[in-house]
Amino acid sequence: MGIQIISAGSALPGLAVTNDDLSKFLDTSDEWISTRTGIKQRYIATNETTTDLGAKAARVALENSGISKADIELVVCATGTPDVCAPTVAANIKKELGIESAPAFDMNTNCSSFIYAITVAESLMKNCNYKNAIVIGVDVNSQIVDWQDRGTAVLFGDGAGAVVLSNTENTGIISTHLDCIIDKDNSLACNNKIEATPFSEADYNRNAKVTMNGKSIMRFATKAFTEAVNEVVDKADISVSDIKLIIPHQANLRILKAAAGKMNIDEDKIYVNIDKVANTQAGTIPIALHEALEKKLINRGDIILFVAFGAGLSSGAVLLKW
Repeated sequence: MGIQIISAGSALPGLAVTNDDLSKFLDTSDEWISTRTGIKQRYIATNETTTDLGAKAARVALENSGISKADIELVVCATGTPDVCAPTVAANIKKELGIESAPAFDMNTNCSSFIYAITVAESLMKNCNYKNAIVIGVDVNSQIVDWQDRGTAVLFGDGAGAVVLSNTENTGIISTHLDCIIDKDNSLACNNKIEATPFSEADYNRNAKVTMNGKSIMRFATKAFTEAVNEVVDKADISVSDIKLIIPHQANLRILKAAAGKMNIDEDKIYVNIDKVANTQAGTIPIALHEALEKKLINRGDIILFVAFGAGLSSGAVLLKW
């Protein structure tokens, strides 16, 4: 018995924003952004919500799976940008899909959220004997970005991806790894939006805003990438050369190249789409997976690896047989 990903789906907002578009109100340029990040454009939600995008991606994944919505027994949503505090995005997506009864909850470990969600879903499916599940990764980062900070505003986009998991006789997920080390320097953070109450100071109001120390994150991410990959490979008793395709969190092209170089991995083995969609946080890996499947880069029996890193400082990897 194994938990296998049988399909994927994705959804992007309708508005594509290029680096040249950003240069109209930020002190930046296409050359400055692309050489430092590998990003050429990103998609920005104008009226789409986190639930909207997540439901669209989940619907595509469900259609591609050939499974009826009535057979879905678990819904997990990885997101750091929920529409509202309650109900959860997962509950709202379940409602949009018309899934009458199934556990549904959100998970947030920022850019590592999708890896954590897959790992938790696998465990629940095994322990509770759920037959089928949907896991969604979605974020509307445009709502939390400081659009006056060229150091962070250029990095993020909005988007969603989703996968359907099934409890099958095939191998599926082979090994997983999760970790979170102390962020001593507060290298990557985003405040909640907080408004003053009758019991707090009037100037306590603050808006959500991403802050980041790029150099610290570069060092952490490169190290976390290599350690997470080595962990899942060692657990499975295989070598990196056995992996057909690595689908990493799309944070920065420099990070991916540095990690590949450190591990002597052929860059052609690492799937990259950051140039087109930027960093969609929890959405990066499932969006990239859906693209890779559409391009027929993955065949049944291939060994695939997901790896992510993010605020916390969190990281994780999933090794699976497709």
